[in-house]
Amino acid sequence: MSEAVSGLEPALLWKHFAAISSIPRPSKSEAAVARYVIETAQRTGCSVDRDAIGNLLIRKPASPGREGAPSICLQGHLDMVCEKNAETAHDFNKDPIRLQRNGGHIKATGTTLGADNGIAVATSLALMEDEKVQHGPLEFLLTIDEETGLTGAKLLDPNLISSRILLNLDSEEEGALYVGCSGGRDTNGSWKLAWEKAPARSHIVRISVKGLKGGHSGLDIDKQRGNAIKIAARAAVLLTARGARVSAFNGGNKRNAIPREADVTLYLPQVQWDESVQLMERFQEVIQAELQASDPGVKISIAQVKTRRGKVWARALQNKILATVAAIPHGVTKMSADIPGLVQTSSNLGVIRSTKNEVVISTSQRSSVASEMADVAYTAAACLQLGGAKVDAGVGYPGWKPNLESPVLKLAQATFKELYRRDPAVKAIHAGLECGIIGEKIPGIDMVSFGPTIENAHSPDESVEIASVDHFYQYLLRMLDRLSASA
Repeated sequence: MSEAVSGLEPALLWKHFAAISSIPRPSKSEAAVARYVIETAQRTGCSVDRDAIGNLLIRKPASPGREGAPSICLQGHLDMVCEKNAETAHDFNKDPIRLQRNGGHIKATGTTLGADNGIAVATSLALMEDEKVQHGPLEFLLTIDEETGLTGAKLLDPNLISSRILLNLDSEEEGALYVGCSGGRDTNGSWKLAWEKAPARSHIVRISVKGLKGGHSGLDIDKQRGNAIKIAARAAVLLTARGARVSAFNGGNKRNAIPREADVTLYLPQVQWDESVQLMERFQEVIQAELQASDPGVKISIAQVKTRRGKVWARALQNKILATVAAIPHGVTKMSADIPGLVQTSSNLGVIRSTKNEVVISTSQRSSVASEMADVAYTAAACLQLGGAKVDAGVGYPGWKPNLESPVLKLAQATFKELYRRDPAVKAIHAGLECGIIGEKIPGIDMVSFGPTIENAHSPDESVEIASVDHFYQYLLRMLDRLSASA
């Protein structure tokens, strides 16, 4: 077991979290972690089933005397977001996550931690092994490829599940019960590149934007954090006004993460070098002032690059792409009028990639109102179309409409108050929980979502609060006891 989690409670949960942290599990590459789950299930006497897409359904028989209780499904996903700092050497397809204890938190070293949703996987594994827990029949549904399109949930075989009560373990705030979520959609655009000869008597320079917090494109979209792609494009526009020509533009890693880093490579007239350095210094001061309260670590640099001379983007195409980046919406477009503090609709400019053949931009839209999601997605598509891009609009996934009269919600509220002598917060989330899709596939299934406190998910600053994990696990055990006690 990793030293970082040694001595922590609940011991079984942390043992399994350390184990799965040593197993690479990027989206679409969950085979190794699935094997670990299957081996644990079989070792503990649970049965294993799997649908055609690769989702796992583990069944554990009820505790003695509770066989007549309703079956409960505990649900999470096997994959994790793979983000790292630029200076961190890490191959997510091969290397283990390096855990570290930082005060009252567990973090990773320069990468995402994978507590989203490794805590749910480790919890399920702990419950398979823990014979002291009192419970009725249990099902553990662990889906694949949640983070890059909710593929597992979308292609889930609903006949796999017999439970009509589902506890989703993919929320990130202790003391909160989630009963609704936004739907989402991706909108992408691409340009076929046309090239021109690089101008003579020019320096090859690179503008780099670093030091931003990034974060989850749903949970953190209202925190006014900087978007590295937007900032880099603004810097590039300042230099193209001085005759610079773009030859590459790359930023962000995931369409569902706010981009923390971006860089633009340009051919800059040599006579403009000194003034351009001063211009970028002033521009950094401008951006730091804009983000002083929300993202003060931003750093913008310009440096000459030693590389073979190449070509530059055709001028008209360069201008269209930079203008499109400026025009595409990013951030909150509407707050909920019904639930204070809840983002209702948003858009995220997540990735720009350039190769020798094309430039691709990836964006994602979220809303709890289907018509608004369609509208903001159309806005992003319209910006791309007006900029001359070929648009690829995804079909998206549904939201989860809150049901405040849900029996499992009422039991969850009563159980929380019994344990902690206070009422839990009942919330909806501006992110895509799998509950929306599962609820559409299994009409009438009663669901609630909860979890420990996880901060900065989808970024290398991701951490999980140690104390909240124990509270979460004890609360879950009490829920399972109460759900089966009256049978």
